[in-house]
Amino acid sequence: MDDRKIGLTIFLLREDRISVFAEKLLRPNEAALIPLAEPLDGSFLPFPPAINRQPDWVQAVDSILTAPIDQDMSSRSPGGLLVMRWRARTFVLSFGYAWQKLEDGWLELDFGLRVALNVIPRGELIEIKAEQIFAKWHLASERAPRAASVNEFGVDFDRDLVAVIEGQQKSRPALGDRVRGSTSLRVNVAITGIAELLDTCFTEFLSDAYRRNWPEIDKISPLKDDVMIALLEEQLDATLADEVARRRVVMFTPYQRRGESIVAESYVFGRMSSRPTTRPYLTIESWINEVARANDTPSVALAKKYPVHILESAEGESQSCKVFDCFGYEINDGAQVYILSSGIWYEVVADFVAQINQRIAQIPNCGLPLPRWNRTDDEGEYNTLCATNPSFLNCDARNFHFGGGHSQLEFCDLVHLDTRTLLFCKLVSKSSGMSHLLEQVRRTSDLLFGVDGSYRARVLQLFEQHHPAADVAWLRTRPRREDWNLCLVSLGKGSADLPFFAKCGLTKLAKELVERGHNISFDAI
Repeated sequence: MDDRKIGLTIFLLREDRISVFAEKLLRPNEAALIPLAEPLDGSFLPFPPAINRQPDWVQAVDSILTAPIDQDMSSRSPGGLLVMRWRARTFVLSFGYAWQKLEDGWLELDFGLRVALNVIPRGELIEIKAEQIFAKWHLASERAPRAASVNEFGVDFDRDLVAVIEGQQKSRPALGDRVRGSTSLRVNVAITGIAELLDTCFTEFLSDAYRRNWPEIDKISPLKDDVMIALLEEQLDATLADEVARRRVVMFTPYQRRGESIVAESYVFGRMSSRPTTRPYLTIESWINEVARANDTPSVALAKKYPVHILESAEGESQSCKVFDCFGYEINDGAQVYILSSGIWYEVVADFVAQINQRIAQIPNCGLPLPRWNRTDDEGEYNTLCATNPSFLNCDARNFHFGGGHSQLEFCDLVHLDTRTLLFCKLVSKSSGMSHLLEQVRRTSDLLFGVDGSYRARVLQLFEQHHPAADVAWLRTRPRREDWNLCLVSLGKGSADLPFFAKCGLTKLAKELVERGHNISFDAI
């Protein structure tokens, strides 16, 4: 066997999907399968593309086969799958581009992540990649120049789906010095130790010891109940058919939990022609329009087979996936929350849902006489209505530049000086709208009540220009946080009706600001 260290990407198949995997991938390519050398039980399936250069891993894999690979494996991107039975489970090692041949439904989706969490200490992290569901369903990646503590990363386990972690480890020599876990496990070791490697992987996958070091990580986990998934997709079907309801579905470039990144410059829906129509963004409206042009009806079934080509440059295609893999969607009945992200359904632990709901219920109302929202006015019109009561000063759209650059800041929407309340009003329709509201409150807390008085001087100018008769003595010195109430006002959605991850963000902000000394309230009107 070849004892050089090479990069190995390891997947674990679900036991109830092995027959489907074999039927779709192994049997049609049975003539190309090469058995592994004894005592290893399995075979290698090569996928040779265009001729170019043979990668290092081809020779290493060849060293554990009973016969040489008789197909030309010289290429910039050849591929192969090494399928191996070990401890009554089926592992698949992917080389080159061959990981794209594997379907998510065949895989233990948390295999690599669980192994990595069990062996990487909290203080030895190198990278965390997460899908920030709460903040516009976008992807976030943080990489440290050297191994660092998890506290130095910006991941929020109450809000983010952790897709990948990478770090250093010393407790399991079979895994090498560095481990990267997602759906797959990525290690750099010699293939001579494959038996011990798979032994260690399987042991760590079965272990729940990681919960002691990572107690926050199990709040969101892949859903494995096929019956429940079918029910959720029926509901998603109904949502896609409703012109209003489908606005709740967002689209974004999926992060491959297999550990592969996708960098997009533009997108092409449907068949890839020689002169395709490219789009700079992925939106549900764009896909619906494409479907309508073909006189088809949007559905989950169509989304699962409808391709999206992801271009990293104008010259060619980087990767492709299905529309379904790009959906971001939340189903929340108050007691249970399910999330669809990157083609995978997740469930939020019921105890965590109950905990967040309890925290939300404990946030008080501000008690001010706010007029009811008529469900048609925008935020500016509503703030103008409030300011017809002279007790409220309208600061909405009174933006000013601060801190350099071209960014403009808005102090708050309304001020009620008699009760020392700053009000922040937002028309909240989904989590991304709520994120803007929370960020505005957090920014005002940081700047208005901070040590540096330059921001207060800018707010003072705002009052002198727009509210010259108002009492501004409180702006001439640093105000005390405990003297002021920060009130978040939601137009049309009560706290119980917010998307779940918007609730997570709200409870996190409330806890953070109360610990700073603020009084926090929330009103839905």
